[in-house]
Amino acid sequence: MPADMTDAKPGVTQILAAIVETSHDAIISKDLNGIISSWNRSATHLFGYAPDEIIGRPVTILIPPDRQDEETHILGMVRRGERVDSYETIRQRKDGSLVEVSLTVSPIKDSEGRVVGASKIARDITELKKARKQQELLRRRRSGVRRHRRRDRQAIRTSHSSWRNGRVHRRSARAAAR
Repeated sequence: MPADMTDAKPGVTQILAAIVETSHDAIISKDLNGIISSWNRSATHLFGYAPDEIIGRPVTILIPPDRQDEETHILGMVRRGERVDSYETIRQRKDGSLVEVSLTVSPIKDSEGRVVGASKIARDITELKKARKQQELLRRRRSGVRRHRRRDRQAIRTSHSSWRNGRVHRRSARAAAR
């Protein structure tokens, strides 16, 4: 696979474009100033912006106000040629609603190896997060049930033991009285 698109063989560019366009993940590219330069169908589906509404605008439009500093950190890593893997965060849709996403951000290099931008893959993990919370809730419930069962068994043993001991003492008292 070529390091950049300038080295691509004829037809490879179209194949790569088709892969990006048909991906279920949002795939976005941006320059080192954070300006969006490409946007696939899944990005439109996830964030609500059509390509002509978003291309040329800052990627910070997708970031909630309380998370704006994340982009500075991400761009710093990209400028150093580093990749950001599976970063779970929150992004903002066109309608203002928030969506939980996992981001993978990779540097885009030119033919001389200089970083000129970044590709960003965003996956909606809202359902995954709900499932994780549900699993944790079930785990806690099971743990609580086990704890209660242990207490119940102990209480039964204790009461059975007390009952048995009381019965034994009554028999001893009757035998002594004879």
